[in-house]
Amino acid sequence: MRLMPSFTLAALLASVALVPGGALAEQTGERFHLSLPIDWREVARNRVQGAEVVAYAPVGQDASTWTDMLTVQVFPDMTALPASSFYERTRTTYRETCQATRGGTMQSGLSNGYPSAFWVLGCGRHGPTGVGETSFFRLIQGDHALYLAQRAWRTAPYPADQPPPVPADQQQQAVTLLGTFGVCDPTVPDHPCPAAAPAR
Repeated sequence: MRLMPSFTLAALLASVALVPGGALAEQTGERFHLSLPIDWREVARNRVQGAEVVAYAPVGQDASTWTDMLTVQVFPDMTALPASSFYERTRTTYRETCQATRGGTMQSGLSNGYPSAFWVLGCGRHGPTGVGETSFFRLIQGDHALYLAQRAWRTAPYPADQPPPVPADQQQQAVTLLGTFGVCDPTVPDHPCPAAAPAR
């Protein structure tokens, strides 16, 4: 899996900032950065219940027919929500919409000085679509927003007592991808931003 150089919020959203009006990014300097796979493109951009959402999929897939997707959500008003609460909210959503739900425990730590968490959820059969789904989540709790990246797969349905049919190499690639997802603030020494990628 080849990754594009890391980019920040401003470069990612040249026309519409994830943070409403771009004001938050300009006033605080806090932003996320991410390295997309080289052949992935933006397929959707929405504002959902106060969150700014951008979705990406490989070339040839779209927002309705995807089998591989990466979604980034930014929640400006949820900085006080602990990661464990957000984890439970995603588990509840899966239970309400899925048959044969599988869930891993949440792993927590620090990422560039910010609280962070990682977890995996599986859906043996998604009610509205009838397909299986598996998602890897990475959450980072910034000082000015909560940031969530989700790498998801749609697969054939699978039973709750079996692992999802996602190849091991794809799972490892997803872990690598989510490892490039981070939050930084160039105005705060405790949260330095990575050096800019060299021009190509």
